[in-house]
Amino acid sequence: MTFPRLYGRLLVAIPGIALFLFVLFRTPPYWALLLFSSLSLLAAWEAVQLCCSTGINTFARVISSFLAGVVTLFIAIDHPLTLPVLLLPGAAIALCVMVTLGPEHSRRRIAGTASLLSLYSIGFGLMGRICLQWGPWALLALLALCWVGDSAAYFTGIAFGRHKLMPKVSPAKSWEGFFGGLAGAVAGSVLAGIIGGLPLTPLLVAGFAGGVAGVLGDLFESSIKRDAGVKDSSGLLLGHGGMLDRFDSAVAAAPVFMTVLFLFGVS
Repeated sequence: MTFPRLYGRLLVAIPGIALFLFVLFRTPPYWALLLFSSLSLLAAWEAVQLCCSTGINTFARVISSFLAGVVTLFIAIDHPLTLPVLLLPGAAIALCVMVTLGPEHSRRRIAGTASLLSLYSIGFGLMGRICLQWGPWALLALLALCWVGDSAAYFTGIAFGRHKLMPKVSPAKSWEGFFGGLAGAVAGSVLAGIIGGLPLTPLLVAGFAGGVAGVLGDLFESSIKRDAGVKDSSGLLLGHGGMLDRFDSAVAAAPVFMTVLFLFGVS
């Protein structure tokens, strides 16, 4: 039994996790906001390339990516202008597509890019909000949900995967990997959250619901990549693809995780 790209994954995952832990627990909160805004910017850069691979100039990509980072920051700090600012990245890319590429395939280019920009900028922004409102342990519980869930799905799927989950969208994913990943998501959420003093029941619910949302986020991004004819959003992260690939589960799980904490009255 072999695990493809395992060593590359570890070479990126270990220092990446160390960076997150350092920022969360050893730096002032605004460094976490800066980190998530930067990740949003990089994800937006990949999103424009993925959905508009030709015809969009560097200036348009820079503007759209910068605005995505700004949206993330505004969401994290719950700024009063968050809603109008949220429209800017999609509006910017729509204008650029219309001016430089015209109407042909504009539905796919504009809708695909705008949806990715919105998903990732909102997801990263809510991660920052969780960190500010509930503390770094709550955010770590969310990240552990995704990290442990993804790893469990990866190993379970390779070892036991027989029944395909959604072969037209992501041929490698299996139902066995899905349930293994779901168990890992609950375990990761509970372990990190309990250490941080969070109550057990919302962690169980958040782990399960966030695990399901994470899979949907993964499939959503996989669907766009398959339509674009690429395997990874970029080669930035060895063994993991790009920012879109690495955080597709986390940005989808973040709003679910935050909603559960709010509904259970976690303070």
